[in-house]
Amino acid sequence: MKRILYIPVFFIIFSCSQNENIEKISEFQPLDSLQFQKDLKKLGEKLFFDQSLSIDNSISCASCHIPALAFTDGKKRSIGIHNRTAKRNSPTLITVAHQDKFMWDGGIKTLELQALVPLQDTNEMGSKVSELIPELQMNQWYDSLSRRLYGHEFNAFTLTQALSCFQKSLYYENSTFDEWQNEGVEVSKSIKNGYDLFKNRLNCAACHSGKTFTNSSIENNGLYKTFLDPGHFLISADSSDIGKFKVPTLRNIEITGPYMHDGSFESLEEVIIHYESGGKDHFNKSKLIQPFELTDEERKDLISFLKSLTDKQLKSQWEKVFN
Repeated sequence: MKRILYIPVFFIIFSCSQNENIEKISEFQPLDSLQFQKDLKKLGEKLFFDQSLSIDNSISCASCHIPALAFTDGKKRSIGIHNRTAKRNSPTLITVAHQDKFMWDGGIKTLELQALVPLQDTNEMGSKVSELIPELQMNQWYDSLSRRLYGHEFNAFTLTQALSCFQKSLYYENSTFDEWQNEGVEVSKSIKNGYDLFKNRLNCAACHSGKTFTNSSIENNGLYKTFLDPGHFLISADSSDIGKFKVPTLRNIEITGPYMHDGSFESLEEVIIHYESGGKDHFNKSKLIQPFELTDEERKDLISFLKSLTDKQLKSQWEKVFN
């Protein structure tokens, strides 16, 4: 994804008289908060699946964030317009409401700004917001809903607010692990052993913590000795940030491969073996990344636990939407 984002600034010149402005404002009747959120989410969902957001009408946000794959796409790096390859792996959108930084390099601080990055990236959707907005205003449903929500025509504010609202709704706690922790439903011994390894001996929970299984920190996990993609360094220009990327959530990890910022690992087994080795030597590698040994059985237990984080209702919910 683009490392530097140029965001157009829209200036609105009001030619109406003061009295005319007062009259228009008085005509706008705000929705109650519950209905507002419901309608904004509905608008965001429609936009998320709308291919007209890309410059050639060939892809939507959902092309790289497929609901049945926990809003990833199963590719090392996503394919954008004109068959171009994105710079990084497509991350899951589930749990983004609980995060305070976005993109693999953690360079974007709000979901609203994040929405503009893939829209304008020439390897992804390739649009220019200044040209896209007038086209979307021609969609009567978009424009009328924007006026209902905000009292003005569809614009970049409506676009980013709606996409953000929809993405913030993507949180699922219907996994085997959740049933065990929240309802006391019995799980296999393998899952229990794997969770114990994860939380205690291996201390994976130092980074993959809380209900979202991420602390959203920026870390170098020793993936390479030399990073072709320097990660957070592109944001900070601080050499201590070379090779640092955002810690991803582990929810639905079973179906969000391939793994790492560049999709370099195809399987969970490969990921675990990487961490067992202690990673590659790099001057910024986290001190938490230390080598360890697992038996074949322990490795299977750890994977069983990770697979227990897969939501049971995610796939069926979105199958109903499309059918």
